[in-house]
Amino acid sequence: EVGRLFNDNQLIVAEVLQSAEVMKASVAFLEPHMEKQDSSNKKGKVLLATVKGDVHDIGKNLVEIILSNNGFEVVDLGIKVTPSDLIKQVQSEKPDIIGLSGLLVKSAQQMVLTAQDLKQQKISLPILVGGAALSRKFTNTKISPEYEGAVLYAKDAMDGLSLSNQLSNEESRVKLLDEHKKKQEAALSRASVQRSSSESATAVAVKPKSTVSTTVPVYYPHDFERHLISDYPVAQIEPFINMQMLIGHHLGLKGRISKLLEEKNEKAVHLKEVVDGLLAKAKAERWIRPSAIYQFFPAQSDGNDVIIYDPSDKTTVIERFTFPRQPKEPFLCLADYIRSVSSGEMDYVGFFSVTAGKGIRQRAVELKENGQYLESHALQALALETAEGLAEHIHQLMRDKWGFPDPTDFTMQERFSAKYQGQRYSFGYPACPDLEDQKKLFQLIRPEDIGVELTDGFMMEPEASVTAMVFAHPEARYFNVH
Repeated sequence: EVGRLFNDNQLIVAEVLQSAEVMKASVAFLEPHMEKQDSSNKKGKVLLATVKGDVHDIGKNLVEIILSNNGFEVVDLGIKVTPSDLIKQVQSEKPDIIGLSGLLVKSAQQMVLTAQDLKQQKISLPILVGGAALSRKFTNTKISPEYEGAVLYAKDAMDGLSLSNQLSNEESRVKLLDEHKKKQEAALSRASVQRSSSESATAVAVKPKSTVSTTVPVYYPHDFERHLISDYPVAQIEPFINMQMLIGHHLGLKGRISKLLEEKNEKAVHLKEVVDGLLAKAKAERWIRPSAIYQFFPAQSDGNDVIIYDPSDKTTVIERFTFPRQPKEPFLCLADYIRSVSSGEMDYVGFFSVTAGKGIRQRAVELKENGQYLESHALQALALETAEGLAEHIHQLMRDKWGFPDPTDFTMQERFSAKYQGQRYSFGYPACPDLEDQKKLFQLIRPEDIGVELTDGFMMEPEASVTAMVFAHPEARYFNVH
């Protein structure tokens, strides 16, 4: 019933979690009266894993809660699960379904490799895949062809439940897999038509020329020290926490949160109380301990490269980043936002790293095991948004020290919409998609000193962490390089 109401847009994620809390409490009450070996209520076993190199598990945890409270036995293997570990667990646990999760583009590529490894071991169980960077098209055209069994894309946790329910029933399973096969074949033929037409199109050679201004002033930073702030007071970051993202995106409430709160909307008020209660606990018991590092460096561009110089000796090159350029107008590249070597002028960039995730995964697991599903999910979401809020705060601090502070009447909403001068870019996202550049950032400012580590897939642990490269150019904006 809960699933039906959710699919009908009558329930939000937070309410689904509360329903699961009630279900867990009810089952705990009934269990002593049930026969020990009775497994007739189980629909099947699901093996869940976040793929190798990826530390993100807020979405996977949601799937685990929803599936386990809807009659499935769930074995959660956690984060950074290598294909060989997954294969071992498939062989020992003998699940009916495999669920793979991953957040970034690199994780989507890792799913392709994982599917290949499973196929080599003659494993053909249905695989459900989900995550922000995944799409139905990528699943059908890139992952599916590398696997013997069905690979099904779940756009969210409730979609994952719906697919699992269909797979657990013989009749609906045959129908689902049949339809999926047809859709996959259609997607593959569409992809091959697109490929051949793009290959046959004759490209006109255009010399990419960006229109970004090269005459804007150079902004000189206040200092080149490495600033490290540990255990930042949560109360100071609180105004920078984006409630639209926290309550709207993570807890699923649709609409403009500020307006709903003004109108005393019952769901909005309740969720704000849950978040405020968690914030109060986080402050009183130091559940969330935000920390940050930031530093400015002299820099110049050379074509598509950004050259970073030693702050104490502006002639020594200490790092070089190469960024992609858009293949069509306006031919943007991050290197356009700083002065070139040929201009003879020195320019500057900043780097920062922030985290609010220390100990959060462990605390969230404790809450989940205690049946406090909404609090567990909301705590992970709060940590993520506190890290984003701290990133926003540090970026503001850097603008102040760079000599172009925000106007006095600048609103927090304008800040959330990045209406300020300059821009911050995180590796792995559209303008700078190469996640391996994280390694260079780590060598420059050493985020390990605030407890942030890089995984072998160049993602950050803990999950609630943000790094960025900061530019001062007034025309800097977000863009996609494809």
